Amino acid sequence: MIDFYYLRLRKKFAEVKEQTEIEITLTELTDIFQCTARNVNFVLKRMEEAGWIHWTPGRGRGHRSRIAFLAKSETIALEAAQAMVKKGDIQQAFAYLEEHSALPALKEQFVYWLDSHFGYRPEVKNDTLTDTLRLPYSKRIACLDPAFITFVVECHMVQQIFDVLVRMNTKTGKIEGGLAHYWTNGNNGKEWTFYLRKGVFFHHGREMTSEDVKYSIERHNSKELGSPFRWLFADVERIETIGSYAIRIHLRRANPLFLHHLSYDRASIVPQDAVTELGDAFRRMPVGTGPFRVVQNDDNMLVLEAFPRYFERRAHLDRIEIWYTPELTRKASHLQSPNYMMRHQCDTTEELPENWQTIQTIGRDCSFFTFNLNLPGPQQKLSFRKAVVHGIDRKLLVPSSSPGDVTFAKWFYEESREPSDTDEQYDPILAKRLLAESGYDGEELLLVHSSHHKEYAENLQIQLDEIGIKVKLSEVIWGTPEREEKVRSSHFTFNRNVLDHDVELAVIELFLADNCVVRMHLGDELKQQTDFIIERLYQEGSPITRSTYLNRLRQLVTDQAYVLFLFHHTQRTVFHPSLRNVSLNALGWVRFRDLWFEPTMDTLQGDNSS
Repeated sequence: MIDFYYLRLRKKFAEVKEQTEIEITLTELTDIFQCTARNVNFVLKRMEEAGWIHWTPGRGRGHRSRIAFLAKSETIALEAAQAMVKKGDIQQAFAYLEEHSALPALKEQFVYWLDSHFGYRPEVKNDTLTDTLRLPYSKRIACLDPAFITFVVECHMVQQIFDVLVRMNTKTGKIEGGLAHYWTNGNNGKEWTFYLRKGVFFHHGREMTSEDVKYSIERHNSKELGSPFRWLFADVERIETIGSYAIRIHLRRANPLFLHHLSYDRASIVPQDAVTELGDAFRRMPVGTGPFRVVQNDDNMLVLEAFPRYFERRAHLDRIEIWYTPELTRKASHLQSPNYMMRHQCDTTEELPENWQTIQTIGRDCSFFTFNLNLPGPQQKLSFRKAVVHGIDRKLLVPSSSPGDVTFAKWFYEESREPSDTDEQYDPILAKRLLAESGYDGEELLLVHSSHHKEYAENLQIQLDEIGIKVKLSEVIWGTPEREEKVRSSHFTFNRNVLDHDVELAVIELFLADNCVVRMHLGDELKQQTDFIIERLYQEGSPITRSTYLNRLRQLVTDQAYVLFLFHHTQRTVFHPSLRNVSLNALGWVRFRDLWFEPTMDTLQGDNSS
């Protein structure tokens, strides 16, 4: 707390250099500190003990006291912020930095120091080595309940905490066993029986049974719950348990994608007792059967620990810490091994330290622009939407500060890589003619975007203004309650989406899930058309035939200019060679369970200080 008084005092005498002695009275100090004379003396004593000041009290009438400042304000503020982080108060530390933002280079020094705390952190206690992976993330991960997850990071974390009945092998495309080790299909595809593994435990210690599986599926269809993924189990007519380790699901009709639905992370199995007991808190502190369990999730960090009773092989890492920090600028020169070890979603143009390795995914990360067909306005006219499509030069939308490679997008995922330096759909002359045909009368339209996409949105605003369309920007924090309300009341929304490993199902989700912007902005007529195409798709057993319906869906969206596809982004993770078994999932995140480190002796001996 004495740092508060020291910084206030230094601010009052900012022109006085360190080691320079000045005269001052106790009355002046009382006014500056805004406390009693007794407390002033206590604070001065503490400052002198800390070596921050040299204090010479005045003796006798007419003799003024003298003080010399020995410590730099930046040093004191930095140490105070560092102490907050060491206590786990990360948000308080950044708020403190903002209070003292006038101090030169303070934030840069703090970020540099904070960077040294990320990556692989081994710690030896009582002859036991604990392997921790610590990563920064720019905002809190608000939801970890599979029934409500929306964003990529939520989906990834859910995959670490929960398991599903069956899994898709991403290399072969085939469905394999998960919590169910065997299953049969009868009654012309309308009856599925699953046999569960024995000895699978939830993180709170209870064994998983068929009742939990039944509850997890029926939970999605509960009107009270309001899950946006109820479409996954809309075909389920009833479910019966067969003892503790088998379950039979009866469908209203055959569904060739039903196993795919069960392999989706949204269909993760949850424990009925924990969900009931925790209520809304389950979203923040969930209980699953996965390789990691949640031990902390507050405003400062999400902490996962390896679950020792996991039914498959235990994770190599003991602990994962996701520190919630504001968006930080990091330079490759900061990534000195062995401190950092790994950096997620790194700039593809950034120079890396020597010997560091790179892994990346291409074509699943798409940014796009949707028109709200549920809101009155000029965007209801096809000619207006096409005017926007042809009036934007996508090459000029990418901010110079944007990390990573981008290619022009034609659909939600990249089917073939066709890099181009020119935007073939950009035609400002055609755009102005279409705008005139639309009858647009110059009214101001609302564009909603997240803080991450602010520069993209600003560039969109400039280009649309050049063809005569007035746009007002509105920033919204994704993942907050007001997000959906703002999206529904906007004329356009800038979005970025990453498709999961099952591309077919991931695209269907965009058009069926109530929390997806694509679904939110579909007008009644277009919604009927997309629903019809997807309905027909579900009647086909052949993947090749289903792909023709996906192509029809794509053609409809393109013809109606409902979505303006912008870019596919390359997702890149860089890491030190001592990080082993690195692979990226479809979401662009490293698979935590598979990671392990080959630490040097310097790492083991030198990292017990944090």
